[in-house]
Amino acid sequence: MSGKVARRYAKALFALAREARTIESVAAELNELRTAFGDPTVLAVLASPTMTAARLTTLVQQLTQQLRVSELTANFLMVLAHNRRLDQLPGVCDRFQELHDRALNRIRVSIRSATALPTERLNAIVANFEKATGKTVLATTVTDPALLGGVVVEAEGKVYDGSVRTQLDRLADEITGASTYL
Repeated sequence: MSGKVARRYAKALFALAREARTIESVAAELNELRTAFGDPTVLAVLASPTMTAARLTTLVQQLTQQLRVSELTANFLMVLAHNRRLDQLPGVCDRFQELHDRALNRIRVSIRSATALPTERLNAIVANFEKATGKTVLATTVTDPALLGGVVVEAEGKVYDGSVRTQLDRLADEITGASTYL
């Protein structure tokens, strides 16, 4: 249910930001707000029945003044507070980012490797995904020594696993499976 709610609010905000030609600034503000509201403890407090709409509204007024967000973003946060949906803000931020990426024909990929990848290798991976998808790739890299070698790329909900760890696990499964038939 919460995913649907966040998606609905994000679509509405995206449409308003597009109309006002402020998509980039709203996206930047949402990234800042994601940090402020991203803590699970904060989200639990915001969703608490003891937090009245009036208290949430006051909180949003103070926060928007402190962060100096645009009028559009401030009004949007007030709607969330009034409807007791501030706990949905992280999901709204994620959905808004997806809509923004889609509008700009880009995708986000996560590249995990056992050690830091040389720039040439990273650029080659990005170029391959750009060619395959026809979109601009925004890559984040993560070092994961448990992979032993190779890379794992996550893009658009799919995992492309070329890690040594996975290859060893498959080999072990084959050996184990072969030994049961002897």
